[in-house]
Amino acid sequence: MVTLPGAASAAANSWELVPESPVAGDIIEIKGSNFTGDTAEILVSFEKDVPVSEGRYEYLLENVEISPGFKNRFNVQAKGAEDLNVRVKMILWISRTAKAKGGVAEISQSAVPPGTYQIRIDGKSNASEVKLRITGRQQMEVNSGNFSYRYNTESIPAGNFEIKAGNTTKQVTLKPAEKPPSDVNTSPGKKESSKKDFSGEWKNWNILAAGTLTGVILLLFYSRRKKR
Repeated sequence: MVTLPGAASAAANSWELVPESPVAGDIIEIKGSNFTGDTAEILVSFEKDVPVSEGRYEYLLENVEISPGFKNRFNVQAKGAEDLNVRVKMILWISRTAKAKGGVAEISQSAVPPGTYQIRIDGKSNASEVKLRITGRQQMEVNSGNFSYRYNTESIPAGNFEIKAGNTTKQVTLKPAEKPPSDVNTSPGKKESSKKDFSGEWKNWNILAAGTLTGVILLLFYSRRKKR
């Protein structure tokens, strides 16, 4: 984690990140101290290079959590794009569109209702790739100079992202999540066991069918003897 130089008054407030070396999917906590005023603004941003295919680009953000309170802002900037569409799935898909100016398109939305959303970003471009910069702002209450803000990194891709609180900006590296080995090893076993179960059911069905057929034959044989 790298701290970027801020204003001369940066020492007036400070904050720490827990854990210091997060893994994708972790819930991080930003703890601030020595803040003045009733509120503190938190900015979390990251960049993503999105390839362009057949004149279009698309990027999907899943499980984007918006904290309680309406003092927030969600901003998307697309460099190298002709236009930008931001579609948010609440109950239905809600879309906003912006045309690029000087090769940069930008959409900003404030007072986003709290909840967990799926966000699709797409548009047209003549370039080979589009650089997206996605920023979330949240205003937090400060009590006795301190605040605590929890953020779910599930919607952030592994790599570098930026956090700014007060006068201090820090670059954080989000490590990729490791898949447990059991996911790979147990899959064939599950398939094999399902085959065994299926074959067992098939054998039971054959026995039941054979028993039923034998019963029918015996019944016909007995009825014929009775007629004679």
